[in-house]
Amino acid sequence: MTIVRVTPGTGAETREKALVLATNGGVVLKIGERIEVLRDDGLPVRVIFDKVPDNLRARPTLSVTVNSAHGGTRPATLSYLTPGLGWRADYVALFSEADSKIDVQGWVTLTNSSGTTYDDAKTLLVAGSPSNLSGNNSWAVRRPRPTLAEAGTESGTRERLGDFYLYPITERTTIANLQTKQVSFLDVHGVPAEHGYEYRNVWLGTSETPQSAKSVYRFSTSAKAGLGDQLPAGILRFYMRDKRGDPQFIGENQIDHTPMGSIISLSTGDAFDVKVQPTVLKRTSLGDFAWRTEMRYSLTNALPKSVQVAVLQGGLWGDTTISAESQKSTRRSADVAEWLVTVPANGKIDLTATFMTRY
Repeated sequence: MTIVRVTPGTGAETREKALVLATNGGVVLKIGERIEVLRDDGLPVRVIFDKVPDNLRARPTLSVTVNSAHGGTRPATLSYLTPGLGWRADYVALFSEADSKIDVQGWVTLTNSSGTTYDDAKTLLVAGSPSNLSGNNSWAVRRPRPTLAEAGTESGTRERLGDFYLYPITERTTIANLQTKQVSFLDVHGVPAEHGYEYRNVWLGTSETPQSAKSVYRFSTSAKAGLGDQLPAGILRFYMRDKRGDPQFIGENQIDHTPMGSIISLSTGDAFDVKVQPTVLKRTSLGDFAWRTEMRYSLTNALPKSVQVAVLQGGLWGDTTISAESQKSTRRSADVAEWLVTVPANGKIDLTATFMTRY
């Protein structure tokens, strides 16, 4: 190679032949009888290569040398890992309010940034959360409201690979570099679904203003009365038809990797007409760090039909008891109590409860 230096004052060029000795952490050159480190010192310098090495490729290229005792054709399979190929699951659910059923379509969204095009490729997808030290596992971040209400115990016919499931794409597909495309893998109609409302009060406290309840949809992934498949983690988008018959988007949420036979409880957003306002009516000290807290939950419904709201009171800790309540509760856990409250059409109802705590 040739090093060309330009003298800033005169513009004169000097050329010297150089031999590259090393490039790790800097370029070390042998110029004549001296050793020099090529560095960026702001002076005009350029490098001229006399020729390109025979084994240099303009693009990353795999070269394989095969030794064989005799000539002929041999089948060969090349396997390698690339971070440039990826996929995710996307779901579209159409809810029918008239018969409380949903139609669900599942789509595999393929992405290719590997630098090459895959023509007419046979594609097999592995669904799960394998450990990958070089990347982030976005599904490891827990969301405030989980969508898996009950884990399923059913086994289907889908092929498993260790603790993962395989989703083969039926038809061969072509995906170009820097392309994103979708391929269908699930299409189920008429799955029973429930629509209700949910409000969670995180501690025994007052809200200054009424709060919207969450609009919640529940359905099963079982083989008999559900989607009948294992669901890879992804985003599920809900739609409903308006009076003109056009589907309208009403919300979305993420689902985790879901076994078959599970119950999914998915919130699509805040309800417009269903509100809840928790109020501390009285908090009394009983001594020895014991307290009695009287709560009222005011539920309002501006819809022309009655609705059922699951009122969840959290922050109860393990030593909290309910000494009085206007409606029977269910203890979801040591820390959470639940009431299923029916609110009449265009009406209001109050739920009251008294809690005995030690803290």
